[in-house]
Amino acid sequence: MKIINWIKENYIVSGILVVAAILRFYHLDYQSVWLDEIHTINEANPNKSFSEVYQALMVSEPHPPLYFFIVHILFQIFGYTTFVIRFLAAIIGIAGVFSIYLLGREIFNKKVGMYAMGLLTINYFHLYYSQDARMYPLLFLMTTLSFLYLIKFIKQPSYKSAILYGLFSTLMIYCHFFALFALFSQYLILLYFLIKPFGTERKSFFLYCLTSGLMTLVLYLPTYKLFVKTSEITSIWIQMPTLDVYTQFFKDFFGQSEMVLFFIVALVLLFFIQLFKTENSENLAINPKEDKLIFSFFVLFIWILVTLLLPLIRTYTTLPMLINRYFINILPAVIIIVAIGLSYIRNEIVRYGILSIIVLFSLTDIIVVKHYYKSPNKTQFREVTQFILDNNTAKDPVVTSLSWYFPYFLDNGKVHTTIVDGTLDNYVNEMVQDSTKRKSFWYVDAHGRPFKINENTQKYLDENFSVENNIDLYDTWTKHYVKNSSTLMTVDISKYNPLKEKNGDLVNFTVDNFETNEETVKASGWAYLDGIDATNSKMEIVLISNGQAFRMQNQRVKRDDVNTYFKSSKDISNSGYEAKGFVNKFAAGKYQLGILVSNPNEKKEGLILTDKFFEKK
Repeated sequence: MKIINWIKENYIVSGILVVAAILRFYHLDYQSVWLDEIHTINEANPNKSFSEVYQALMVSEPHPPLYFFIVHILFQIFGYTTFVIRFLAAIIGIAGVFSIYLLGREIFNKKVGMYAMGLLTINYFHLYYSQDARMYPLLFLMTTLSFLYLIKFIKQPSYKSAILYGLFSTLMIYCHFFALFALFSQYLILLYFLIKPFGTERKSFFLYCLTSGLMTLVLYLPTYKLFVKTSEITSIWIQMPTLDVYTQFFKDFFGQSEMVLFFIVALVLLFFIQLFKTENSENLAINPKEDKLIFSFFVLFIWILVTLLLPLIRTYTTLPMLINRYFINILPAVIIIVAIGLSYIRNEIVRYGILSIIVLFSLTDIIVVKHYYKSPNKTQFREVTQFILDNNTAKDPVVTSLSWYFPYFLDNGKVHTTIVDGTLDNYVNEMVQDSTKRKSFWYVDAHGRPFKINENTQKYLDENFSVENNIDLYDTWTKHYVKNSSTLMTVDISKYNPLKEKNGDLVNFTVDNFETNEETVKASGWAYLDGIDATNSKMEIVLISNGQAFRMQNQRVKRDDVNTYFKSSKDISNSGYEAKGFVNKFAAGKYQLGILVSNPNEKKEGLILTDKFFEKK
């Protein structure tokens, strides 16, 4: 009953939370888990003990364990699936939206709290990480709550408020090591109020602070090994930043949308214009209950400044560490500054007009410009491995330089696939040295690793293997190398006899290039079943003579231009092909180029006879 009454009394807050939930739950598991999310999956494996989870973090990525322990427990209760961790991320994200309302209300007023939660609801950066199985939305939530209880402690100093603040500051630094910078900023804020105390004597405030600090220190001790492990890192994948790195981070916070950024910057400027109008307080003391603008500036400015400055210093003195997602813990401060600026617009038509514009352009950027809910933006590990499972009827091994990331999909108790660690060059070199290892295999790679091999490897593969199946997806690809046979492989097309120009279901196609010489026949272009997503379609390029179809070596090619040109509602970008046949394997005769496209999921298949011919005398 209390909840129903609260909802009625706070119907605007409740409505914003509903919108936040819709945006964060919609297509929650549409994107595949990417590299870092697979770290979460592997390290929080429910078959491990808590100590084994801790040791896994020590070995692979020394992050504080709070998030991983939570995921570990949820895996044990609800199952070892990607949906479970994505659901957790969404719940934490929604809680983050409510927490910024509480912080905005506490630091300024209820109206600022509602503006802040409204702005965060449609914030691209927060939305993205609310659907990402990593610790960043939890870092946002706990940082926001930590500052909330810091402000409560400053306003009403007591052992109770000190302990609550100490608890939430501990939870904050258990999320990510970057939270330590935010904690340092909080201690600077407390130092000021120790010098200029509010609502209590200096000695009492010192004892409260000491209690909170000791509590945080003692509770943080279990993670000291992880902290030491992190401090011992001497090399890292993060690159040295450009001079405008923080400008870019600010733009990233708002999805790089120019219209949104225009109004966000305008509201930040309005905040400072109002700030510049304030007069000096007596003895430079700050009353957090009455001097709300000064108090807000003091807390938010130190929060942002210290959290930005310390990592920057460490970047240029020891090790690069600037990645935009690591700074999600200053996003609450930025959003609240914008919300305060918005609250200072006196004319309600202008104020709500600007808020509406920000909401409209934010949603337009997310849904229309970025196609956030229907275009892949994370490495498609799930899709590429499913493609392998669907087509690996011979149970050939899968070779990859990212072998640690694929067992969840390929060797998980439900399916068993042999995974071999190594680069394509090294694997082929082993076959060169030992011909008994010359067997069919898959190669898969991802995470910014394009297909790139040396000339000797390519020559060996051309001479001994054919690519029977391949696919290029978002940030990942795979090729199925099948050991060459001494005879041509045939494709059964007897069901289409007598053959016509178009057979079976409609296939849209083109042949961009067809060329022959004494050694090879080559063809390239695109083809897809009309009205069918091309991602899972199978394509065979054949040369037909006397009713018999002989398969050419064919590699699928990503053709985004086809998708763009036809403006198809289906994804037809995986419709490209590059085929090659060796003349010496064909008997004398005249052959016609054919394209056979099938999709077993849709139970559709079509054969096209093109106007391209090749004759061997």
